[in-house]
Amino acid sequence: MSDVHEIIVYSLEVCPNCEILKQYLQDNAIPYMERSLEDPEALTDLRMNGVFVMEAPVLQVGERYFTSQEIFEKGAVSASIAEVCRR
Repeated sequence: MSDVHEIIVYSLEVCPNCEILKQYLQDNAIPYMERSLEDPEALTDLRMNGVFVMEAPVLQVGERYFTSQEIFEKGAVSASIAEVCRR
């Protein structure tokens, strides 16, 4: 089994911050999957993991979840999130 953590971006169709996060991951060649926050199954998965959010995006790296407030700093992906995604 690989030690690379699976990365999932939970997003909405119209979401500027979602686009910023996805573009960051693409620009840095970090593979990720995308799930819609409009999908009841995706919402259920988040809630079962203790994630209750009112805004997008949510970033899952392995078993850790990060909300929009944790992901961004001054309109860009924060250095701490960048580090987590590169591991």
